[in-house]
Formats: sequence, C-alpha cells, structure tokens
Amino acid sequence: MMKTYKWYVGNQKFPEGCITEQYLNEEAMRYCMEYIPSSKREIHNKKQRDALNDKSECGYPIDKNGKHYTLPSLQYKQAHKWVLRKSIENANWESKYETYIQSFKSKGKNRRDASTKKEMDYIPWLRKQLEKEEMSRFKRLADGPSFSAKSYNSFSINGYVFSTYDSEVNMTTQNSGVSMKAFTNFRASAKDKNLVEDEATYYGVVKQILELDYHNFKEIVFFCDWVRIEDKRNGCNVDPDTNLVFVSLERWKRNSNEDDDPFILASEAAQVFYCKDLSRDSWHVVLHAPKRSNHDVDTYEDPLVFEAMENLDGSAALMGDVMEDDGVS
Repeated sequence: MMKTYKWYVGNQKFPEGCITEQYLNEEAMRYCMEYIPSSKREIHNKKQRDALNDKSECGYPIDKNGKHYTLPSLQYKQAHKWVLRKSIENANWESKYETYIQSFKSKGKNRRDASTKKEMDYIPWLRKQLEKEEMSRFKRLADGPSFSAKSYNSFSINGYVFSTYDSEVNMTTQNSGVSMKAFTNFRASAKDKNLVEDEATYYGVVKQILELDYHNFKEIVFFCDWVRIEDKRNGCNVDPDTNLVFVSLERWKRNSNEDDDPFILASEAAQVFYCKDLSRDSWHVVLHAPKRSNHDVDTYEDPLVFEAMENLDGSAALMGDVMEDDGVS
C-alpha cells in the first residue's frame, strides 16, 4: 500500500496533497464505472450486477481457485436432499410420492411410519421413476452431486460478501453471519399442541462454502450452524420495546443426523451482523446488513432515507430514534 502511495507523489513539497488528490480521482472513477452502461471491465461490471440481483442465482468466489473438498457421507446426503427439495419440479414429485405411500399403506403392504421414513425412501423412489426419462437438470439433481467438491473462504452473491466463520479468526471484520426465511411448523401456544405453518427467519453462521459438482452444472451451498430459534429462553427472543432480535451463539441446532438441515442454497442467504450484548454472556443482537456495491448504499448515509428504506427493520428504526434523540435532523 505504501509503495502505491509513493507513486502518487508528483510534487515532493506536497506529498499529502498529491496522495489525497490521486486517491479521490481513483475513487471517483470507480464510482462512475457503476453507472457506465457498457464497460470493458466485464469482471467489475457484469459479475457485480449478477451478484446484486435478488432473482439471480449467480455469484462468484472471492478466492478464485478454492480448495478440493471430499464430502463426507452425512454431508453428501444432507446437501443432496436440500438442493433437490428446492427444485421447482420437486413439489410435483413429492405429491406423487405421498399418493404412492398412502396407496401402499391402504393395501396393508407397508407397516412403517411414512412420516419418519419419507426422506430416506423418497430419493430412491424418485430415481426409479426417472430411469426412462431423458437427461435433464432435475434428473441430475435426483442422481446427486459428485463427492468431490470445491471449498471457498469467501463468496459474493445477492449483493453480499459471505465468509466462513473460521476464516475470520483474529480479524476485526464479520461476514459470516447469515439469515434465511422459510416456512416451518410451530406450536400455536404452550397449551395448544396443534402445529401451525408460519414463515420464520433463521439466523446462523457460515461454516463452509461449497461448490457441488452435478457434472453439467454447479450449485453453491452454505453449510451453517443455526440458532435454535424455537427456544425462546435459550436460543432466540425479541425485545418487546425495541423489536430487536437477540440470539444465543452458544446453542446451535443439531446437524449430526441425516434428517437435519444445516445446508442452504447460496441464493437463499441474506447477511446479518451479530453485536455482542454486554448485559448477557453469549447473547448477541441481530443487525441486518445493507447490500454492498449498490447504488442505494450511498443513501444509507442520510439518516432519514436510511429509516425510510429500512422501515421494516427494527434495527434501522431504532437507529433513527437514537439519532433523533441526539438532536440529529
């Protein structure tokens, strides 16, 4: 870095001014490049647009080459199941499988509990159904990925840069926090044992960033440790006064069984930061991260615009209240 700054000095009498002026020029050029409709800097231009697009599953690794990684049998089954489940065509096949199970049970040929055996039996059944089908993306998903994968430390997607938790050791930055919204079954209350389906936000940390090889295409998945959000006492709770979400980073959901779901698609991930709660050990407050390298990022410097853009975010609303209390207008 100092070597670069030395080249900025054109006038030995005013080194600080030369460095400042050249630095501002370079920053202005980088800023303007974001608004150039067609640029020769395809890496800077196209890849960032893809990574910032919510509807795009494209992204790119920060550490380009990555490392070879052999999936253990448990991780292979967990990743295979999750990626297949997220396929659009899978819902139709799961419905057919349910019909098959019910028909089989009604004839008395299957005495097993279908609900506990579904995940283990579904994939072999699906492969058999697709044996005579032409090769397609969904058939590749059903066959499963190769055991040989690639592992990365950092990956840019959805407008965020994610890093693995272990790669941040002894670093002041934090890019391993992750959240994902999904529908799940909850008990309506402590007394009501009936399950109610509702959307929930899961919080966790990225432990591994893996590129699965399906021969014709690749899939990026995150292997994560997830907070036990269903445990309101020791896992996750919401402060009623501030609407801030607090999580315990000591108690994680289990990921040692085949039926556990530690994996998510990279395209499903949103980034969060964890700020330590000084009043309680191991507890942290969740702060949702704004997207990076986006034209809208500059507007976050204006407190009023920040509050308007993130009106649904409790942390942003709280930030606006704090600024108002401090006399910021």
